[in-house]
Amino acid sequence: MMKEFLEPMLDSGSPRVLNINVLTKNILKKDPDAQLFFTCRHLNNVVLIKDADNSVRNAIVGTKLYFPFNEEDIYEGGRTIFAHTTGIENVLMGHFGQDALPRDALSSDMRILKILDKLPSLDPFLLKDIFITEKIDMNSDYFEVSDEMWDRIEFYILQGFTPLAKAAFPDAVSSDEVARKLIAKMWEGRDLETLKPMIMAFRIPQGKEHETFAAWKGIMFYGFQYERMKAGVANFISWLNEVKLPFAVVSPGERKEILSVLENNKNVLKEDWVASEKILKEYQSAYDKMFKYKQGSADFLKFIQNSDAAYVTLGNKLGKIGHAVYCWETTTSRYPERKMPWEPLLAFLALIAKILIPDRVY
Repeated sequence: MMKEFLEPMLDSGSPRVLNINVLTKNILKKDPDAQLFFTCRHLNNVVLIKDADNSVRNAIVGTKLYFPFNEEDIYEGGRTIFAHTTGIENVLMGHFGQDALPRDALSSDMRILKILDKLPSLDPFLLKDIFITEKIDMNSDYFEVSDEMWDRIEFYILQGFTPLAKAAFPDAVSSDEVARKLIAKMWEGRDLETLKPMIMAFRIPQGKEHETFAAWKGIMFYGFQYERMKAGVANFISWLNEVKLPFAVVSPGERKEILSVLENNKNVLKEDWVASEKILKEYQSAYDKMFKYKQGSADFLKFIQNSDAAYVTLGNKLGKIGHAVYCWETTTSRYPERKMPWEPLLAFLALIAKILIPDRVY
């Protein structure tokens, strides 16, 4: 892949990428003694990428480790492996050498990878939140979220949680302080004893309490992100619709093939966007039916009981779209009016096709 296109593919500006390699270099320039992401120092040369593993039934969204061929210039290329690959510890020791990855330190780092595997995307907010929830002390320079943005997202989510807390704990209605404490417990999703009335009220399946609360919060986060993404997605679709192919330099066969890639990109982008919108509308409709219009709880309970699947699907699709839009904004901004020359345009459309590849369903 051309270096011009590999750079945005591996940039942490995308919701599917955490470029630990570049972030670590920047952090160490400011403070040579700074806390790093992984305890095993050599692991801080990798890039983490969220992607669907189509080799397994009903493709799961996993975390890929990208090992650059040249750790000083990761854009020269590299190889990848999923963190959930059987025997991943041995693969890592084979790559870096056993002496480079002490067993105790590697065990700690593998825990971090397993935690990240729970996330459908690597948005900075989700990273910060999961490390706080798991009580892991992590250098926040790896996932910068301004206080203003954190407060905006938190306010958006807590607004959604408030009616739920008051429905499950009627006594909290008369006390804002009690309500706030309960909402904080919902946010953490850990104190199952305190949350037992809510678990019972919303019929959350036993053994899935932690996952359900995390998914619940994640779906509301993606609702926030969806609104922020609208303008960029619309601009990208408009740009794709305006792509023109020169007649003089393209054979009829090549033209047909390129148009097929272009149309496929547009179709997958629209399908994933519509599917994401459908999930969010389904949640909002069920929520409003129960809490706004007092028309019953059946739809909301059904949604919450299956919220973990909705969370993964939503995060995967919005993550892909966000990655594609980020690459488009970064790559085309180098050209006047975003009009790319012929050869880079072909490479770029192929790149977008790799990002938007549909998940395989068996």
